[in-house]
Amino acid sequence: MIAPTRQHGAPVAGPPATARIAPQSALIAAGRATSEALTREALDRLAVAGPRLRALSHSNADTALTDARRADAIARRLGQAALDDMPLLGLPMTVKEGLKCAGAPWTMGSSVFRGRIATEDGTAVARLRAAGAVIVGQGSMAEMALWTETTNRLTGRACHPLDPSRSPGGSSGGDAALVAAGAVSAALGADGGGSVRIPAAWCGLYAHKPSMGLVPLTGHFPMDRGPKAEGAALARYFAPGPMCRAAGDLWPILKAIMGPDGVQPGIESPLAGPTPDPALIDGTDIWVLSAPTLRLGSAVEAAQRWAVSRAAEILQRRGARLRMAPVRLLERGFELWMARLMTAEERPVDLSRLLGGGTRVPLLREAGRQILGRGRHSFPAFVLAALSRADPRPAGHWHKLAHAADRLEAEVTDMLGPGGLLLCPPVTGPAPRHGKTLMRPFDIALSAIFNALGLPATVAPVAPGQDGLPRAVQIVAPRRADHLSISAALCLAQDA
Repeated sequence: MIAPTRQHGAPVAGPPATARIAPQSALIAAGRATSEALTREALDRLAVAGPRLRALSHSNADTALTDARRADAIARRLGQAALDDMPLLGLPMTVKEGLKCAGAPWTMGSSVFRGRIATEDGTAVARLRAAGAVIVGQGSMAEMALWTETTNRLTGRACHPLDPSRSPGGSSGGDAALVAAGAVSAALGADGGGSVRIPAAWCGLYAHKPSMGLVPLTGHFPMDRGPKAEGAALARYFAPGPMCRAAGDLWPILKAIMGPDGVQPGIESPLAGPTPDPALIDGTDIWVLSAPTLRLGSAVEAAQRWAVSRAAEILQRRGARLRMAPVRLLERGFELWMARLMTAEERPVDLSRLLGGGTRVPLLREAGRQILGRGRHSFPAFVLAALSRADPRPAGHWHKLAHAADRLEAEVTDMLGPGGLLLCPPVTGPAPRHGKTLMRPFDIALSAIFNALGLPATVAPVAPGQDGLPRAVQIVAPRRADHLSISAALCLAQDA
């Protein structure tokens, strides 16, 4: 976790939101704090951090204060009993702009949808509200959630709170920047290839991508137009997930949003087993992969390798048994993730049509606009749309790779067994300078592969490198053993 600072001349948000969710909710329920006061403080910090970091898409000032007063009324009426059904009672949070939030802009960071207002909450947002959370704003995002750098034609390019010349990541980068800057304690993003884990790793936060089939994506691309729309089948590889300043806040948020909603197919029942506990790490087999080789992508830099090894040492002291994972385990990560996406539907999804809101983007015309600096779309989104149209490879190529993904899933599942963990890097290095992600498009492989495999993955900060930028570890657990990777994050947090 990083604190607001002026390192590198970066902007600050104001007093950091450092308190844990559960204690804050308990204070509200006990009448020792009010949601209205906490919400006003969060809104004040957002008013400073949002514009300076270009990380805030919209502030929900009016509705948030109404919701906060409602939470205070519930606290006065029910006291501590309110926490039984509303464990997030009165807590200010932001959510990724792509997660439908009633009454707020819902543009997916795209000028195609400029001015569109959500008429209802998406499933995850509705569940946060039902658990008592106060949604104070929407963080900016990469256009249509299609890149690891948060930039779009509506809000511009989001900045890292430690160094404004760097990116906080994407696609949920606006929320990550706001949490890291101390504007709020937690936020909800959505992860289809690392979109909560990559920003968390670069911003020094805790984050969790849930197991496949655990949390519905309803209300966010590609489950924004219903289960039968083009591209909807991709949703099985996406999931909403929390980004937090405190490891202990991951589970309360995850617990609030899990389970079927009757809209997205394939969502399973909520987890009913053990809850996260650092004691669970004692005796756990942990496979360590600090320097994975990648067929496509950059080499993992030394400070990032050290962070994984350091995390392994900490967990070993807590009783874990360390084992070495094969260095080539994830080497085809990017290709296998792409194969899963390309074979999710009968025909490969046409990104140019999705980017154009159902109408194909006129690529030649848009190319001319991009050259003149007047593109309708962000450059990364345009490039991806063009590549999806120009891909010469036959469907058989992707199906062959999808079978390879099946084999890797079986291999990793067998390696972990019912209760093992894998430690590996979530990224190849620290937060990059703006625009540099275009030179390293394949580096998402270390995070994206676990979307393809459907395994839960938690990111935890370990320590900054010599450059002062955060370095993190990714903790991967067996399917539906989300509590175990979060338990490891709790151990690391205790040692921080």
